[in-house]
Amino acid sequence: MSSRSLINVSFFLSSLVLSLVLAEGLLRLFPSVLSAGLQKELQTVPEDLGVSHPYIGHLHKPNNTGVIWSGDFRAVHHTDNHGFRNAWPWPERAEIVAVGDSLTFGYGVEDDQAWPAILDEALPQMPVVNLGLIGAGTQQYLRVYETFGIPLHPQVLLVGFFAGNDFTDAGLFERWLESGVGGNYMVWRDFGRHTRSSLRSPIGSIRGLLRTNSYVYNLLRYGRNVYRRWLSSEPKVLRFEDGTQLHLTPTLLMSHTTGAQPDHPEFGLVLRDLQTLHSIAKENGTHVLIVFQPAKEEIYMPFVGEVAPDPGGPLRAALEDLDIPYLDLAESFRQQAAAGERLFFTADGHPNARGYALIAETVLSHLKHNARQYGLAIAEKD
Repeated sequence: MSSRSLINVSFFLSSLVLSLVLAEGLLRLFPSVLSAGLQKELQTVPEDLGVSHPYIGHLHKPNNTGVIWSGDFRAVHHTDNHGFRNAWPWPERAEIVAVGDSLTFGYGVEDDQAWPAILDEALPQMPVVNLGLIGAGTQQYLRVYETFGIPLHPQVLLVGFFAGNDFTDAGLFERWLESGVGGNYMVWRDFGRHTRSSLRSPIGSIRGLLRTNSYVYNLLRYGRNVYRRWLSSEPKVLRFEDGTQLHLTPTLLMSHTTGAQPDHPEFGLVLRDLQTLHSIAKENGTHVLIVFQPAKEEIYMPFVGEVAPDPGGPLRAALEDLDIPYLDLAESFRQQAAAGERLFFTADGHPNARGYALIAETVLSHLKHNARQYGLAIAEKD
C-alpha cells in the first residue's frame, strides 16, 4: 500500500473514531431528544438487572423502589425483603402462590394492577404471594418455588406460563448453567453470554463491554433490530376507530417459539420442569395449575386478516397426557377482544392494566368453580 493510501486510511479511521466519540458525547449530554423507548435501550445497565442468586440465577433487588418504562408506559414497583412484589412481612402461610416471569410480576403496571395482586384483593381471607420474576424461565419457576414457595405451604400453586418466550428462556438458562460462569444470570443473558474463561469467547466479552458502556453501540443495536423487523414487514398495525393502535409481530413471535414443538430440546426442558414442579408440589400437598397467558398475536392476528398462532398447543396436549391441570386464557381474551377491548400495550408485548385484570378475573372464576377440587374454602358466589 502506498504512503498516500496509508494516509487516506488513517484519516478515515481517525475521522470515524472522532465521529463516534462525538456521537457518544452528544447522546450522553442530550438523551432526552430521543424517544422513551430509545432512552431505555441506551441507558440499561447491569445494575438494573437485580442481584445474583446461586441457585435461581437472579432476583430483583430486595426492598427496592424501581421504575419500568418504555414508550408505552411508566410503572413504579416495590419489592419486599426477598425481592418479590408483595407487601412485607409475608404471611406465615399463603393459600395461593404464583410463580412465573414478567407477566406474573406485572411488568408495565403498578403494584396493585399485577394479576396476583388483584387475586389477593379479591380473596381477602386467602393470602396470595406473587413470586413472579422478570426474565425467568421454567427452570427458575421450579427453583423459586423450591426456595420460597414450599415454606409458605400453599394450597394452590399457579404457574404463569407464556409460550411467547418461555421455551427460549428455558434454553438460555440451560446454556447459562452449562457455561459454569455463575453470577447474575440476567447480566449474562443481556450483556454478553461468556463462558467461565472469557478468552474462549472474546467477541462476547467485547459485546458485553460495549453493551454496558456505549450509547452509540446500543443505538446501532436498536437500529439493527428495527431494520430486521422492517425486512419481515413488521410490525403489522391494527388500527381502531378511536385512533389507537396495536403493533403485532408474528415473525418475531415465531422466532421465539421454535422450541414449542415436541421434537425440539427446549420443549423437553420445559416439559421436564413442569413435570418436576408438579411432582414436588404434589408431595407437599399443593395443587398445581399451569396458567397459559396468550401473546397478543394469538388474540389479534385475525383482526388483520391472518391466522392466529398457537405456540402453546403441543405443550397443552402433553400436559393433558400427563394429567397436569392447566387453564388456557386465550378464549377469554378473544371474547373481550371481539367486544372491542384493548388488552395489550401498543408496541410492548405485555398485557396492559385491563389485560392483567382479565387474567385475574379468569383465574378467579376458575378457582371458584373448582374450589372443592383445589381444597379452597370459597364459594362460586363470593
